[in-house]
Amino acid sequence: MTASLPHVAHEHREHLLHQIDRMPQTGDMVGTASPAELRQRIDETYAFLTEVLIPHIAAAEHELYPELERMLQSVHSMAPLRREHDEVRRSTTELARIREHLGDQQISIGQAIALRRVIFRLYALLKVHLAEEQAYLGILERRELPEMADALAAAMAHPGSPEA
Repeated sequence: MTASLPHVAHEHREHLLHQIDRMPQTGDMVGTASPAELRQRIDETYAFLTEVLIPHIAAAEHELYPELERMLQSVHSMAPLRREHDEVRRSTTELARIREHLGDQQISIGQAIALRRVIFRLYALLKVHLAEEQAYLGILERRELPEMADALAAAMAHPGSPEA
């Protein structure tokens, strides 16, 4: 038997929040930190997004959302969360584009504005999104059979998750 769904969901959420909660500090580093420090932090943020968060999104869309739609008897009930996932993917692509042009020198005002905008947009979106997912996970915890909860908990153990 795998770890319980509440345990896995809590561990997973805490792991994601640890990185997400660093994003405002990263945004505040724009224009104040050395180019090397900023580049390192942007690289860490990008790695989190692509290696941890995007796999989390894929796992949720593939494993959790269909089950929630079944339980809620609505194939469109998860559409707002899926749209937010699309925005996370677009913003991650935008961050990658900006990241490509970061060099060893101070960034331009335009680059600084674009970088801060994408970092803080992602931060705000992800904080709200995880709170929404937490509410839906509460529904699963209360209504699902133990074997389904075990299967969903196992599905959350994707690359980058604390249980993987």
